[in-house]
Amino acid sequence: MTLSDDTQAVLSFLQENTEGGLRKRNDIGVLLELGATHNEADLFNTILRTGTGLWKVYGVLRRLTPGAEGYPQMEREFATQMNDLREQLASLSRHADDDTLSRFDDVYFGMTQGVIRNLVDLAHDLARIKAMQG
Repeated sequence: MTLSDDTQAVLSFLQENTEGGLRKRNDIGVLLELGATHNEADLFNTILRTGTGLWKVYGVLRRLTPGAEGYPQMEREFATQMNDLREQLASLSRHADDDTLSRFDDVYFGMTQGVIRNLVDLAHDLARIKAMQG
């Protein structure tokens, strides 16, 4: 998918002004482009909120040990947030070309540890963007 000059400019700004940079820069670009070109700003903002929630839950889970009080609830919340994010990504990516859809399918919609890591990395970026919104 070709990104517009406007989307490239936003990505450059985010890369330079986001603590630690973006982990999934190209995919953030795809989401921005799809949101802008298909009038899906509300869905993009929902993705930002869900990704931020997923990133926060992930941060709590990393600090807990599997037997700790509250761990099972946090695991369930992590799974819920992850599935919500995947549904929202699927909804926005329906506007994408076949190559992008295929790549998103491999990267975000499988059931592997790699997919979970990719979703966490994307959630990191979404949380950083949400924080910049204020």
